[in-house]
Amino acid sequence: MSTQPFFQALQNSELAISIGQSNHLYGVLAQLFHIAGLVLILAPVLLVNLRLFGAGLTNQSIAQLVKATNPLIWTGFVFILFSGLFMFAPSAALYYPNPAFWLKFQMLALALIVQFTLYRKVTATEKPNRALAILTAILSLTLWFGVGIAGRAIGYVAA
Repeated sequence: MSTQPFFQALQNSELAISIGQSNHLYGVLAQLFHIAGLVLILAPVLLVNLRLFGAGLTNQSIAQLVKATNPLIWTGFVFILFSGLFMFAPSAALYYPNPAFWLKFQMLALALIVQFTLYRKVTATEKPNRALAILTAILSLTLWFGVGIAGRAIGYVAA
C-alpha cells in the first residue's frame, strides 16, 4: 500500500493550504526552529557520546549527564515535530518521491530505536562495558548526525 495518497491529502488539507499561503516569514521561522531543535538534540547526544568514549566531562557520571541533558533533547523533539509539520504539510506530495526524505526518516526511526533501547541501557550503567559503550556512541552519533545530513540533502536531491 502506498502512502502517496496520504501525502497528497495532507498537502490538499485546509491547514496545509493556509500554511502555504501564509507570510514567508513563517516558513523561515519554522526552518529556524527546526534547526534549533536539531541542535538541542545533537548537542546533548554529542556530549553524552563523548563521555561514553571517555573523552570529556569525566567528573560527572554518565547517568548524571544523561539526566541533565534529557530536557534539552525533549525540547528539541518538540521544536522539530511542530516546525517539521509546518514545513512538510504544504509540500507533502513533493517530498514523497525524494529519496533523501525517506533516508532521513529511516535514520530517524533507527536513531530513536537505538536511543530508547541500547543507548538507554548503556547510559544507565555507572561503568558500562567499554566496547559496548564505544559501539553505542558510534552508532548513536552516526544515526543522529545522519538524520541532520539527510534532512539537509532533501533540498538538493531530485526525485
